[in-house]
Amino acid sequence: MKIYDLSLPFSKDMLVFPGTPKMEYIRSHTVTKDKYNLGLISINTHAGTHTDAPLHFIDNGTSLADVDVSIYVGKAVVVDCSSKKAFDTIDVEDAIAYEDIIIKCKRVIFKTGWSKFYKENKFFTDYPSITVKLAKWLVDKGIVMIGVESPSLNPADYIEVHKILLESGAAVVEGLTNLDTLPSDEIFFVGTPLALKDGDGIPIRAIAIEF
Repeated sequence: MKIYDLSLPFSKDMLVFPGTPKMEYIRSHTVTKDKYNLGLISINTHAGTHTDAPLHFIDNGTSLADVDVSIYVGKAVVVDCSSKKAFDTIDVEDAIAYEDIIIKCKRVIFKTGWSKFYKENKFFTDYPSITVKLAKWLVDKGIVMIGVESPSLNPADYIEVHKILLESGAAVVEGLTNLDTLPSDEIFFVGTPLALKDGDGIPIRAIAIEF
């Protein structure tokens, strides 16, 4: 068995979406003073590699405490969109060749290579985007999870695209990385979130397992 880490590094000095809070970490107890280390963290719920709960865009939507975690565990197909550049769109035409395996796996991840820019401001503004048409097509195929390397799904139509997917019950995972290291376009994905009451999202440790 081999494990592939698909998660971006996480730290209090990492870049986050402009206008949203950075992470804070305070070490309240130390080995020197208390004989053990313990700290308090304040986390931006949509920083780094993270998932969106329906509550993120839907008033009174399902929170993390109530999502079905099984949708974050299972076979996923990695759609190769690595030719996409800044501001390009990812549409049905890019996924149609994978239609049968998308229907089989029900989890789809779009590989663009965009995660290499995670230390740059353009990571949050110039990324290739999932179209409204593609979001509707994926829901029609019965997907239960979509994953992307970008920090969000679409910079202009982000509300509509998110709602299409989240209202269907599909999980949204953003900020994935290292997809170019995967051995095939079909993987076993694991990336479950904390059962956070009233949680609209949370950073996750996403991995792929090669059995």
